[in-house]
Amino acid sequence: MTFLHEIKGRRVTVCQSGIRAQRDGSCFKDGLVFLSRPVKLKEKISVCIESTIPSWDGALRVGFTNHPPNANLILPTSIPDLRDCPGCCVLPVPEDICIPGAHIQFWLNHAGYILIQAEDGHKYYFKAKGQIDLNDWLYVFLDLYGSTSTVRLLGSRKGARTSCPYTLSDLNQTDSSETKVKDTRRLSRESLCQTSLSPTNFTPSTQRPDQARQRETKSNRDLNRNLQTSMEEMDITSLLKEFQQQHLSHNVFHVVVCRKTLLKSATDALSNSNFSWTKTPHVEFVGEVAFDTGGPRREFFRLLMTEVQTRLGVFEGKPGHLFFTYDQSALQQHKYEQAGKLVAWSIIHGGPGLKALDPSLYQLMCGQELNLMDFDWRLIPDADVQMKVQKILSCRSSSHLCNLQSELGDWICECGFPGIYRPKISMQDIPEIYSCIVRHYIYLRVSNMIHQFTEGLNAFGELWAFVKATWIDFLPLFINMKEPISRALFRTLFRINWSREGTRKREEEEATIYLWEQLLKMIEDKQTDLHFEELLIFITGTDEVPALGFPEKPSINFYEPEKHVCRLPYASTCMMGLFLPRGVRGLALLNEMLLRAVRDSVGFGKA
Repeated sequence: MTFLHEIKGRRVTVCQSGIRAQRDGSCFKDGLVFLSRPVKLKEKISVCIESTIPSWDGALRVGFTNHPPNANLILPTSIPDLRDCPGCCVLPVPEDICIPGAHIQFWLNHAGYILIQAEDGHKYYFKAKGQIDLNDWLYVFLDLYGSTSTVRLLGSRKGARTSCPYTLSDLNQTDSSETKVKDTRRLSRESLCQTSLSPTNFTPSTQRPDQARQRETKSNRDLNRNLQTSMEEMDITSLLKEFQQQHLSHNVFHVVVCRKTLLKSATDALSNSNFSWTKTPHVEFVGEVAFDTGGPRREFFRLLMTEVQTRLGVFEGKPGHLFFTYDQSALQQHKYEQAGKLVAWSIIHGGPGLKALDPSLYQLMCGQELNLMDFDWRLIPDADVQMKVQKILSCRSSSHLCNLQSELGDWICECGFPGIYRPKISMQDIPEIYSCIVRHYIYLRVSNMIHQFTEGLNAFGELWAFVKATWIDFLPLFINMKEPISRALFRTLFRINWSREGTRKREEEEATIYLWEQLLKMIEDKQTDLHFEELLIFITGTDEVPALGFPEKPSINFYEPEKHVCRLPYASTCMMGLFLPRGVRGLALLNEMLLRAVRDSVGFGKA
């Protein structure tokens, strides 16, 4: 790995060996330089700041892009141009760690976060912006900006491996065709389709680096340091598989489920004397015919997570921004613990997680230092609290502050800010007061409820301790990072089981697939009432690719249409197969048939 000599900013000089890049000190910008090869997720790039120019403000910036640098690439003259470019994300390194002689590591993880590690071990987390595709090649560039003038490349590390022998020229020689590149991408990248680069409220891009950075929590003391090191190199799929291998048995536990009382069916299962979370749940829906080889279990856990969010009474708030209710009765009935156990049961056995906690709440639960001054007060479920925090934020003068003391002073004290009555209280304290109120309301006030919930998670193999140790990787299972499924992703999920070439069946199957591809384009263009998510549920029982992936690739199969009878397409969620009629006559007919099949499906083995 080296810096590219050919592709660089006009004020940058790269030494002959390619390991040192220097910016002309006459200007603070035009310092872009690229690495010579693509990197992998969680591959840690190490650099050393060799020299700085104190007279300039700002410091080193690092970025990732899906666009390969080449001789025809026209570099923008400023980072804002790159920041607005699709497929690019750029982040500033905190200035206080960009000092001469400092060694800095940075990398992109599977949850779409850029992590920057200072020489003292402190880590800073930044949400990647720019809709970068984690399944595509990832190229790295540095901007020797502001005070940073010279940087030396120290190499990279992923697990026990250091650097990589492949360069851009190697890739161009071996992967010249677009098809071969795509095949190589699928082989060289692990399945990360479940990862998304939202939500937008998680780390606002308007924050300054010193506001946005957050230090990594200390690892749980009970976890072995060597285990933590190896876990750091793994993605969520590998982490969950590792957990399963350590804890799960080959035994089966039968779960009888009534759709109308699904939540009660789940809680009854937990209280069954034969229940063990280490056993694989074998789900049977009452009145439906299906042998659970995965499909009924996926559907059960998908529906269960919705029930936990909406019907158990332990959560409140807007979708994707749920908070814990303050309910002493529910606490005494151990409902929060019950919720934790149900969520753990789903995650451990390949189902979805909660995917609904407010991102700020999740970070606080994981022990992260968090600046809540930019928290959106409209997300607070209590209208009375909303009104009070609006009064706090509307303070614009000393007289407003005096009115605040007289009207809300006691309440603010109860929320943990007794300094509201200090003689020297000033307008500069308003952001701190607001942050304190938010922290109290969403976290400290319900700490007993949160504790009981995490105890429920820990009841199944200390799962919460496992989550906290690698909290960023588990983001997709606890907060809403989901994006709508794209046509490109949906197409890659399936294999087609063709008949033998040259046969009449094969010709009719090709005609059907041609219409199928047109239908997918209609879904993408919103020209039909069908959605990719409901098609995926119809075929697999889940509305997204599970964190553990599918046990095998879902398939498209074919059947012979019957004369004088309209036989609708059908699916088997256990084998994850969709069955389409051969030689279907027209796109409109296929669309109508699939709409009826998807919308009218009422359960396993039912027409």
